[in-house]
Amino acid sequence: MPEPSTGRLLSGLRLVRAPAVFSALGDPLAGMLAAGGELPPQRAGRAAAAAAALYLAGMALNDLADQREDARDRPERPIPSGAVSAGEAAALGAGLLGVGVLAARGAGAGRSGAALAMAVAAYDFALKRSRWAGPVGMGACRALSFAMGAEAADGARGVRRSRGGAALLGLYVAGITVLARGETGRGERRTVRIGAGLGFAALSGAALRGGRRGAPWAIVAGALAAPAAVRAHRDPRPETVGPAVGAAIRAIPALDAALAAPRAPLRAAGIALPLLLLARWGRRLIPIT
Repeated sequence: MPEPSTGRLLSGLRLVRAPAVFSALGDPLAGMLAAGGELPPQRAGRAAAAAAALYLAGMALNDLADQREDARDRPERPIPSGAVSAGEAAALGAGLLGVGVLAARGAGAGRSGAALAMAVAAYDFALKRSRWAGPVGMGACRALSFAMGAEAADGARGVRRSRGGAALLGLYVAGITVLARGETGRGERRTVRIGAGLGFAALSGAALRGGRRGAPWAIVAGALAAPAAVRAHRDPRPETVGPAVGAAIRAIPALDAALAAPRAPLRAAGIALPLLLLARWGRRLIPIT
């Protein structure tokens, strides 16, 4: 039987879907590479820390906003099960938002970091309830995470230079968000088809944009995400849609590499490969969807 402190730690990690953070760490680093081709260690570390804190904050606040729905559909989640109180989730989410904003400012990305924090809160407490504003809002969060790295690299010029890559990442994540609507209750093939179609469009755009350096990474991302998406389309149930969402999330580091590789192929690979392995390892410990 786990010690109480260990049990609380595991409950907190489940609340924030901790292994999923590996899918977010590469966003600002890819943005830095897309904007400037370099990864200054101090700024890169702070930008990655900001992305991690803001991502984990979003997960905690997401469960806080969803506690009534989870009590009905996912009673095993930390808040409805009583493992984590609503007050603890709120404090954790708010604290992580603050840490993320401060880390982004320290990286030289104060504007995009603050914008990302606001977008996270807006998605969790307002936008996610809308059929179409939800996917747009979630896509904007990941696009801003990419832009955070670009701003850290070269200010407003870096953001402008990398906005195409940010848009493709946002489109891919919007597709995941559409797909995720089938995680509870009976899904629809049409919803799976739309979500997968948006993801495919983003990967195709990344392949065309990346050329011979970026296209192989876009293909890797597609190979990681597609099999589970096909199974979900054939039989759209929570048991198939959930794994498809998880697979698509774990493929994001490969998409980040596709967006960064044209300017820095070796550095992009050095970021993507460890994150892909860590995301795959982490899912065995804690579910990420």
